[in-house]
Parts: sequence; C-alpha cells; structure tokens
Amino acid sequence: MNIDNIPMDLQSDLQKHPTVVTRSLVPLDNSVKGSRLFGFYSTFIMFVGRMFGSGIFATPGLVMKNANGFYTIYMLLWLIGAGIAYTGLLLYLELGSYLPVNGATKVFLEYIYPNPAYMTTAVFSVFTILFSFSSTNALVFGEYIRYSFALPSDEISNRNIACLLIVCSTLLHLFSKRCGLIAQNVLGTLKLGLIVFIILVCSYALLLPESVSHLQNQFSKEDFRIPELKEIQWMYYSAAVLKCIQSFGGWTTCHIFQNEIRNPIETLSKAGPLALGTIFLLYSMLNLTYLKLLPKDEFFNSDQLVGALLFGRIFGSTLGSRLMSSIIALSSATNVIIVVYTDSIMNQEIFKEGFLPFSNILCSNYPFGTPCGGLIIHCIASCAIMYIPKRRIYDTIISVQYYPNQLFHALLCLGLLFKVRRRFGNIRAPIRAPTVCIYICLFGSLSVVLSPFLTQHFRFTLASYAALSVGFFYWLIAFRLLPFFCHFEYRSLLAEKNDGLIYRYFVRDYGTNIQTESSPCI
Repeated sequence: MNIDNIPMDLQSDLQKHPTVVTRSLVPLDNSVKGSRLFGFYSTFIMFVGRMFGSGIFATPGLVMKNANGFYTIYMLLWLIGAGIAYTGLLLYLELGSYLPVNGATKVFLEYIYPNPAYMTTAVFSVFTILFSFSSTNALVFGEYIRYSFALPSDEISNRNIACLLIVCSTLLHLFSKRCGLIAQNVLGTLKLGLIVFIILVCSYALLLPESVSHLQNQFSKEDFRIPELKEIQWMYYSAAVLKCIQSFGGWTTCHIFQNEIRNPIETLSKAGPLALGTIFLLYSMLNLTYLKLLPKDEFFNSDQLVGALLFGRIFGSTLGSRLMSSIIALSSATNVIIVVYTDSIMNQEIFKEGFLPFSNILCSNYPFGTPCGGLIIHCIASCAIMYIPKRRIYDTIISVQYYPNQLFHALLCLGLLFKVRRRFGNIRAPIRAPTVCIYICLFGSLSVVLSPFLTQHFRFTLASYAALSVGFFYWLIAFRLLPFFCHFEYRSLLAEKNDGLIYRYFVRDYGTNIQTESSPCI
C-alpha cells in the first residue's frame, strides 16, 4: 500500500497509531495513475465556481429581515458569515495538509474520532448518501433559464430542465474526467468574467457621483445607527448567519478530491484564500450597492428578488431582468457541474469503505476511469427527489444539510485543538492555522448549532439532526447488535483493483470459519 503522499512526520506515526492512520489514510490513498488533472487555475476556478452561486442575489432580502432592517446588523451578519467561511477554510487547509487524500470531512472525522470503530464513518456516510443533491441549483437553473428567454414560469418544465441538466452533467463526467474538467474550466472562466463585470458595475454605482451615474442615493444616517440590544432579534441569528454561510459555501469543495490535484497542499493553500478573497470583495460591493440604490422598504420586502431589483434599477426593468436571469442561470449551471463531480467523488470514497450493499461494485472506476457508481447514484437521487409530489417535503430534505454540516465543523475544530495538536504535539503540519482562527470557527459553528435551542424555533433544527440518527442506527444494528446476537466479529480487509484503486471489504469471523461479506447488510 502506497503512503508516499502522507507527510513524512505522519509516516513515523504509522507504527504508534496503526488503527487511526491505517483506517483513515492508507485505504484512501487512491490516486489512480495519471489522474492528477487539476492545477492551480483549475482548482481556483473550482473554488470560485462553487462559492459564487445564486445566494448573493436571493438571500440579502431575507438577511435584511432577520436584521430587523438595521444596516449595521445586516453588514455585520455578512462579515460573520465571511469570517466563519475563512476560518473554516483555514481549518480544512490544516487538516488537509495532515491528510492530503480524497474525502475531506469524512476523512478528517475518521482520523480524529476513530472510536467506536466505524461509527463516524457510518453516520457521515449514510447522511451524505441520503442528503447530498445538486437539485437546488438545478431547479434554480431551470427557472431562470426560462426567465432569460421570456418563457412563462412552469414548475413541471422547470423540473424537467433541471433533471436534464443533472443528467447531462453526469454524462459529461462519466465518460471522461478530462472533458468534465474542460467544461468546468470554460464555465468557471465565464463566471470569473461575470464577477469582474459585476464588480465594475458596482464600482460605477458606488464611486461615481449621482450627476454622472443618474442613480439616486438611498443612504440615510438613521439606517446606519447602532441598535440597542433590545432591538436585535436574537432568535433569528442562526437563520441569518446560515444564509450568509450558505452564500459563501463551497470552500470545502476542493478538499474532496485532493488526490486529483497536483501538489495539493501548496495549490490549495494559494487557490483557496485567493478564491474566498475574490468572493468576499464581490459580495461586499454588491451588498453596499444594494444598500445605496434600493429604498429600505423595497429592500426589506424583496425576499428573493433583490438581485433582480438592483439590476432593474441600473439597466432598466427589461434588460436588467434578462441580464440577472442569465447570470443566475450560468452560475447555477456551473455549480451543478461542480457538485455532480465532487459529490460523486465523495460517494466513491464512501463506497470504498464497504459499508453499503454492492460497495465493491459502486466504488469502481470501470469502465471509463471515472467514479461511475458515485455519479450514477448521485444522478438518480438528485433527479428522483425533484419529482416528490409535495414540494414542502423536498425543500425540507434539501435544507437538512446545513445544521449537521456546522456540527461537523464544530467537531473538527474541537478535535484539532484538543486531540490532534495534543496527540501529535511534536508534528508541525505543512499548513498550520492560527489557533485563534480555529476558536473563531468553533464559536461561529457552535453558535449556529445551538442558537435555535435558545428560542422556540427549534423543530426544524431537530429534524436536521434527526437525519444523522439514520446513520447511527445503521451502525448500531450492523456493527453492534447483529454481531452480538449472531456471535461473530467483523474483520476488514483491503483489496486492490486493476487500476490501483484500494477498497475495503468485510468478512465475518465466527471463530471457526470466515464468511466473506461485501457489506455488513448483505
């Protein structure tokens, strides 16, 4: 088994901590020959393409409502969201430099929390398989591509277009990694051009005097006053911050496929902060432009139409609406192509662990040298959920991802501070995040996780965390109750496919004979 891309300092710990390192690192060191296709630019484009979506055009009005109309609180919420995203990126950069392999959150959790055996993997894996979709961005694309061509809104047509986009994105990645990379680079470059265009438009609106721009200033000193504590609606804090974090979301994306990146530690350490800085500049200028050009009442009641209102004010209602729809459609399509690829890589990492039925088949790169099983499972799940009859159920299932993800980030912060750095105190990670930043990330994630329980708005949060219990009960039945009542133990073995991919499979040890199992549940 190859451990060449594990840092030298950690290789020395292979003997001291065989359970942690062997289970978390060696099986996942699966870079197939010739598969490192992502250089600096491709990685940067992946970061930018994933982070810049429709959120900054749809959520500001909702965040303004949560801020109770106070501009200072509104801008502070976006700064908090950006701060949590940046410190989270530093967290992942450090953990990724310890573990430069595919898997991101899954691998980091396994490494930090190896006991009880397989529980972390089972909980995260089942949750990810059940609740990772590209459906939301695909539906946004379906809706706005129709707007851009002046077609009337039709929910069934939107769903069909969304499903077609997911299928086409899957086929694009299915037959050739290189073709998928080229498509991501082309669309990402177009999106980067859009970012430059939007920054120039915002600079025009913000910097030029009203006599030149002919755009009326809506600022007032009263809007920027600092509110008293009793005027702040604390119960909406977590909802507002989550919307901001969601708009910055995507900074974990490239850690999912570190095996595909050339010089992953160095590349990620440069591409990640540069991409996040670019997005922060864009969002800051857009938010200031919103506040300057949109009347307060109009902004407060805009809900998800604030982007269209802004572009309508700058370019006129017809051109502004068409332009806004085209930008959102392009952004959403790029996000779908990226999410389909990264989620398929994550699915493959899960199947390689051998926990689910037919894992040894689904983890394969056969026949096209791509994560075929992961792509097909993601495509089927993402398309199927869009045709659930009750739209409210669909929205709930999609949204349950966010609170558990913040819980995962908090667990990673705690593990890095109090387990990894203490256990391996003599090891200096290639990238080391400032300790204060990890505490900021921990505080931010915990505040989002816990704040709903301080109010009466915690039912949805409980539903989100209940999703994690599915994986827990799967682990409890498969790895505790079944072996106990049937009097056997699982032993995990590693095997290698023809292309060098390493995967795990389980055998049942009854003491006298061993029965091979491709997964605990078959």
